[in-house]
Amino acid sequence: MEKKARVLVVDDEEYTRGYFTTLLGDEGKYEVTTAVDGEDALRLFTQKIFDLVLLDLLLPGMDGLQVLQQIKKIRSDTVVIMISGNGTVEVAVQAVKIGAENFIPKPFNSIPEILMHIEKALEHQKILRENALLQEQITLQFENLNMIGSSAKMKEVFDRIKRVAPGDANILLTGECGTGKELAARAIHKNSRRSKKTFMTVNCGALSEDLLESTLFGYEPGAYTGALNKVTKGYFEVANGGTIFLDEIGEASLGMQVKLLRVLQEGEFKRVGGTESLYSDVRIISATNKDLTKAVENGEFREDLYYRINVIDIKMPPLRERKEDIPLLAHFFLTKFVEKGQKKVTGISSEAMELLMDFHWPGNIRQLDNVIQASASLCEGDIIDVSSLPEAIRTAHFSPPAGAGTNISSLVYKEAREDFERRYFESLLRACHGKVKAAAKLAKMDKATLYRHLREYEIEPANYTN
Repeated sequence: MEKKARVLVVDDEEYTRGYFTTLLGDEGKYEVTTAVDGEDALRLFTQKIFDLVLLDLLLPGMDGLQVLQQIKKIRSDTVVIMISGNGTVEVAVQAVKIGAENFIPKPFNSIPEILMHIEKALEHQKILRENALLQEQITLQFENLNMIGSSAKMKEVFDRIKRVAPGDANILLTGECGTGKELAARAIHKNSRRSKKTFMTVNCGALSEDLLESTLFGYEPGAYTGALNKVTKGYFEVANGGTIFLDEIGEASLGMQVKLLRVLQEGEFKRVGGTESLYSDVRIISATNKDLTKAVENGEFREDLYYRINVIDIKMPPLRERKEDIPLLAHFFLTKFVEKGQKKVTGISSEAMELLMDFHWPGNIRQLDNVIQASASLCEGDIIDVSSLPEAIRTAHFSPPAGAGTNISSLVYKEAREDFERRYFESLLRACHGKVKAAAKLAKMDKATLYRHLREYEIEPANYTN
């Protein structure tokens, strides 16, 4: 059974206290307590935890703004909605600055609107509390490996990293693009005996064979046209005693693979254009999104090198196989975005989070990061809602009409989907004789969400009462 939200109504008018007690009691999901003045409210507030306070502005003794200040000092995460028949714009602004969620004027003309304000405020509070919990989990994660995840698959990865990091065995990280292989490599280095030495990373697929060779092994003056007129150290010299991360190792040419094999076997190499043999003690962590066993079978990757780099393997799971980590990751990326000072966004709505968790994420964690940044930039308020998400995510759980050709335009599809939704909501209201609460229950949908859809499609429930 869903836990009822605790609401404290503070108003010196008996009518207003009775109005909210009846209105919220009929909803069946609120537990209502009333107070006649500020002193009474603060006494109750220190005795019991409330999720929401409906607070009148004009009270005997302490006024509403003073009570609001005290409530926020006692428990800052409590949501407060101010109510008054005499409020001015200046007072409303002051209340919001102190910490009020909203300001509802008297008299109360629209019950659906009042319920929407209350449910929206409680949803905002839920998001803030979830964010606080997620932030706590993220902090714990970062204290250990600087990686985020609480799913069973990521716990396996963390356990494996912790067990192999202290040793010196070369490690091969496998998995799709964007799954966090470089983060895993850095976590291994950080938790190894080499952590105080240099960690170097190079993308083997981004450099030509000659450039990759000079990057890794360094070069002598005049080694090639354009070379600097001085000895230039490569990564194996700079990272001596530390770790080198060879990203996209499967893209290295066969010629480069031979040179890597020698330094991995003997710890010996020569600078490009040089004759002196140099020695380096480095740990190699490699990564690939290719199936290297098939590459070996096809003659595209040396078998002896494969066994040298793959002493221990760690597979990074794709995001679609660890969806329970999406809220943690999304909150982390949102926090990172806000810390840059670009925009103040406090959380992600439940509906938006459901769509994020339903998406298949072909680009994995990197794609989720980009989506959160884009959505935070586009959202109009301080919460990322469904309308802020990219269309690809909003429409991913809908299937095109049966028999539609592959060249159907996205515009036509969008119109068809909207037409289906409009007719669906109309049929719901028709079946429930215009009663929104009953329609929401039938659709297994939150009533505030249904109201939002009805406003979006300009559907008036009163038109379906017959």
